[in-house]
Amino acid sequence: MSKAVIFGEYKLARILPELRARGFEDVVVYSAVDFDGFDVEVKRLGLDWSSADVLDVLERERADVAIANPYAHGQEQLPLVYGEAAAKWEGHFLAHSAEFAEVACDKVVLHETAVARGWPVPEGAVCRSADEVRAVVTELGFPVVLKEAQSQAGDGRFFVASAADLDGVLAGPLGLPVIVQRFQQGFECGVELISAGGAQRRWPVASLGSLDTGLDPSFRARVMPFALPERAAAGLERLVEDIERNLAPNGPWQIDFAVVDGELCLLEINARLGGLSDLDSVATGTDPHAVFVAAALGEELPPVAQRAVAIELPSTEAPGNPLPAEPTGSNLMTVTARTPTNRCFIDSDHMQVIVTVDDVAATKEWIAALSAANLLRCKTESAYAQLDAALATFGEARR
Repeated sequence: MSKAVIFGEYKLARILPELRARGFEDVVVYSAVDFDGFDVEVKRLGLDWSSADVLDVLERERADVAIANPYAHGQEQLPLVYGEAAAKWEGHFLAHSAEFAEVACDKVVLHETAVARGWPVPEGAVCRSADEVRAVVTELGFPVVLKEAQSQAGDGRFFVASAADLDGVLAGPLGLPVIVQRFQQGFECGVELISAGGAQRRWPVASLGSLDTGLDPSFRARVMPFALPERAAAGLERLVEDIERNLAPNGPWQIDFAVVDGELCLLEINARLGGLSDLDSVATGTDPHAVFVAAALGEELPPVAQRAVAIELPSTEAPGNPLPAEPTGSNLMTVTARTPTNRCFIDSDHMQVIVTVDDVAATKEWIAALSAANLLRCKTESAYAQLDAALATFGEARR
């Protein structure tokens, strides 16, 4: 009987069947939250673990394969210690190197690496004191964005539009050092990749909508596919190639970027699958978490190809207020944050609904019905615009 150890509970419902199908009956999940219903052994994951703690687990469990699976709230910095542990462990442990993890988990390191390597990032600077922050803001002018070096998903980012805003941020519990960057006005996009054994699989680019002052794409409709302008597309290819060649990611990763005046502008790199994996799965029929397992086991990675236009809508889980029936011919996925293994945020009633588009008019009527039922957390007009852009992209790709 084969044994697997998984560090992190995120999307276990999508990972576990893949392991079971390959004969892994003994699965131990190290988790920061309590959950049941999966017929696995659950042990406590320490959010303050060092690489020595991870090595202790690896020594004790003696599993056939270990998998680093971060994303849930509190786990964003753990890829650093997983990478350090993997370098010292002789067994089979799918984890990014500490070098790649540091670039992905520390925004100061990312900015400094980007400047050194010529990656396109917003104009800005690293600041290690409040006085330095004020000086850089004076130089750049408002509006700006402040990003803490190390933070959790959804935290540690501040939009600053005025001197009063800046005073408020600096008066709060701001974790220094921070990056101060000029606020970008354009479209936010993302792409998820899995690299392992010299192979790479990449899902289509998704549009996360127009960048907003809330800095929270979870309140915007997302669509796939999205056609990048020629210069931005070329910039993405150069960036991916440079990262692969010089940092050698080993596992799943994500690039978050903006398109500003036709050019790519790098915002973040993440050392894990995340918020796009549901849209990836529905739009292509190839679940990134299934490919994740294949990579962890050293198997050939399956192909990825767009099969349909899909839109992901930010919704609300409201007991007693069900979703309208999806349009005929569409494939619907719902993802509820209240399920512990689905969530990256805590104490949230957020829900994502992802649907493929068979009939455009029917899909727009369904979006309007979501809004009328107070189950939509974005404007219908923005969702329609995103949908139209994805349809145009998909139509061009099929010609």
